Amino acid sequence: MDLSKKELGVVLTPPTTADYIVSKLGNITSNQSILDPCVGPGVFVKSLLKAGVKKSQIFCHDVNPEYKDNIEGLGVSFKVIDNLLSFNSECYNEYNFIVGNPPYLNKASSYVRKNKAKLKQIYGKINAHETYSMFIVNSIWRLKEGGKLGFITSDSFLTLSTHSKLRNFILENCIINEILLAPINLFDKQNVSTYPLIIFLTKCSKEKNEQIRNNNIMNIIPRIKSEDEYWKPPVITKIKQKRYKLLPFNIFFVDAEDQIVDLFENAPKLELFIKGYIGMHTHNNKKFIAAIEDTELGDIFRKKHNDKKESEIFKIITKLELEIGRWKPYLKRGGGDQYYRPIMEALDWGQDSISVYDIPKSVPFGEEGIVISGVSSRLAARYMPEGCYWDSNKAMGFIIVDPSISIEYFLGLLNSSLYNYLSKGIINNTNSIQLTGIHSLPFIKPDKRTHDKICLLVKNVIENKKEDLSYDYTMEQKSIDNIIFELYSKSFNLSQKLKTQLDSNYAIYK
Repeated sequence: MDLSKKELGVVLTPPTTADYIVSKLGNITSNQSILDPCVGPGVFVKSLLKAGVKKSQIFCHDVNPEYKDNIEGLGVSFKVIDNLLSFNSECYNEYNFIVGNPPYLNKASSYVRKNKAKLKQIYGKINAHETYSMFIVNSIWRLKEGGKLGFITSDSFLTLSTHSKLRNFILENCIINEILLAPINLFDKQNVSTYPLIIFLTKCSKEKNEQIRNNNIMNIIPRIKSEDEYWKPPVITKIKQKRYKLLPFNIFFVDAEDQIVDLFENAPKLELFIKGYIGMHTHNNKKFIAAIEDTELGDIFRKKHNDKKESEIFKIITKLELEIGRWKPYLKRGGGDQYYRPIMEALDWGQDSISVYDIPKSVPFGEEGIVISGVSSRLAARYMPEGCYWDSNKAMGFIIVDPSISIEYFLGLLNSSLYNYLSKGIINNTNSIQLTGIHSLPFIKPDKRTHDKICLLVKNVIENKKEDLSYDYTMEQKSIDNIIFELYSKSFNLSQKLKTQLDSNYAIYK
């Protein structure tokens, strides 16, 4: 693939995958039109022709003129056109079918940066970020009522909160016929690392059809291992489409049990009991942040001091300097450490420095609470002592709202396998954890016996980790996981199958 194709986000669809997508479109009559909005070398065109579709029915667009001779050589219509930028009022309701593999370009790409203003003007209300998500919106607009779409894309739009408006747009305008998680290695030969998804939609956009959309039964197919499984997948889950409106941010879940959806729908939200806050900006961490002596970071900085070029950049302060108030404890690191981690960084609290900082006034810095890593493969919550400030990037500070529930209980709850699953398996399966996602987690208030058992276990973990950071708290964590699962099972009848899944995939001792 040459540089220009990389810049355009071109990834070629394997022929078997294209054949499957075409096969799922259903009966295509001779008077119906089909568009491939990003045709590339014509993989889908060849599948359509092989399926018996007439050449005169097939229309192809692509921004790259290099494909013109090849596509017209197949006997079908081809236009050199940027489907995203060329959209206007005349483009609505044009086609009966749309198929393709839209390019994946994010906001850092040269194409999106160059055309940012125009793209925002067209797709801004739907908050579409990547080009593939814009193609989904664009194609739904171009479909006739009752028309069908079959796309292979990244699966990232299923759960990320940044795509919540896109998901809502789909729910308000389409019947979701099928979502299939394609093989992870589908594009390995092209050195493309992504989690691909195939989605089939039928446009059903009129308000009077809301009941039809809500009561539609979707086919949801968890990740298959190979293209051979397209036609006979090991598992097909049938889900009523209105269930996709019940989770936070209209998450398009794949394998959530009904009880978990009920839990999100009916339980109070966590933000009623514990409130999180985005932190502050120093605008120059290297200048204003120092490592504290006798910590892991202090040792790293000490080694860097051996290099005279680095000695002015990597500051180290004593614990006494921290105690007298010239510096403030600062939390800015992500990672998977749970329950306790010594504070390693300090924030310059001189008047000249403070005047540079962007410190949100509504944030209760300095209060005792919990810090949650903003970047971690699992939900990781730690004790936050009084006096701390935190960064706006990799750490989020949480303060207890309900004084009847202790910090220790929330630490046990948030670090449990159930909450790791709710946050990382349901709400956001990336390494990023967002404040709104934490707030939207369901919460069941514990009885005193359950509360006190969790607190004792967590206190024991923290005390031991203060003595030895490598302390193995597996036994305490198993007990915490079991107690939390039992509490939530009493109200929502969580299955033993889910417990096995939590132990296998979301526990620290898996």
